[in-house]
Amino acid sequence: MRMSEIIDISQAVDENTPVYYGDTPFTLQWIYDDEVKTSEIKVTPHVGTHVDSPMHFSFSQNGIGKVPLSIFIGDCIVAASELALNAKALEAWAVFQKYKACGRILFKFEDKQQGIAEEVVELLVKEKFVLIGTSTPSIDDEKSHDFPNHRFALSHGLCALENLVLDKVEPGVYFLSAAPIKWLKAEASPVRAYLLTSSSS
Repeated sequence: MRMSEIIDISQAVDENTPVYYGDTPFTLQWIYDDEVKTSEIKVTPHVGTHVDSPMHFSFSQNGIGKVPLSIFIGDCIVAASELALNAKALEAWAVFQKYKACGRILFKFEDKQQGIAEEVVELLVKEKFVLIGTSTPSIDDEKSHDFPNHRFALSHGLCALENLVLDKVEPGVYFLSAAPIKWLKAEASPVRAYLLTSSSS
């Protein structure tokens, strides 16, 4: 039996990792005695590859620790950026038609400042998707100040997985694992996201 290939799609995080304007950047301080080494980390939960919960825009919604794990683990579609900009093209794509029931999709962008078209987010909500991912810092355009995609997606239970590393991932179907930390009162969480390719005997 051939083992599945593990593809790490997470950003590395250190003091040089960029964060959204006004967010807390990563800092690490060592606290230790002669034998025990312990670190203290201070950082926004939106650092690196992370997932946003519905609480991100409404305190009346669930925090990341109360979102079902099943949303972040399972089959997913990886799609090229042109399909993130055209709902009709995405809907007509044979892979989308065949596997949309999985409810998870990741978009691979070359332009890291580009967001996903609002019509595409609306299509995914209509098709009852639970997770939308992107290789850009945000599912909204970088110039957006009112975050329409975030507001619409999260208010309909469509969680956002951002800052993915998909440079070496071809469009298709994979198994995704991107479980967040069980922070009950936080609106987001960093994740260690990876894909598994299909295996055959």
